[in-house]
Amino acid sequence: MATAPPPTTRPRPDRRAASTPRWRRWLLLGLFFGLGYGLTQRLLEVRWGEGSTRAPAFHPKSTPSGTRLEELRQQKGDNSQPLAADLEELARLQREEKEKQEALKQEQNQRQNTAIEEEKKRLESDRRRLEEMGSSPEPPTPEPMTPEEPQLPPPTPPPLEQPAPPAAQAPREAPATTP
Repeated sequence: MATAPPPTTRPRPDRRAASTPRWRRWLLLGLFFGLGYGLTQRLLEVRWGEGSTRAPAFHPKSTPSGTRLEELRQQKGDNSQPLAADLEELARLQREEKEKQEALKQEQNQRQNTAIEEEKKRLESDRRRLEEMGSSPEPPTPEPMTPEEPQLPPPTPPPLEQPAPPAAQAPREAPATTP
């Protein structure tokens, strides 16, 4: 059976303390990645052999259907005046809707307030009634409906009599046995 060597009492040198801090490594790594990304973008933008500016990447396949703004202005006959959209109408409708909602909220608040006031009044009247009942003299207790039990005189003991002499008893006969 193998035994483990005895533990050393010397302090071990800390590897992290001797090397560069971790954040410096990550900073250096990020700089290299940023430099690589920038160089790649520059190389992709270069047009080899053409020397002219780059054309847009999006080309419409067909003209969009519908009426153009210029055609609408020609139909109206006035090119100087901008076309007014329905923004004013939408803003007015939103204001009206907001006013309706505020009026509804106010009405609900008013209903709640009146309900609270009515509840307070009812509780106050109940409290007054209870106070009146508590402060009034007690009504006389009514007479019991059942009649009272009649009082009976105390019982008297019966007169003492002389006990009668005991009567002579006949002797008992023994039971008959058969042989």
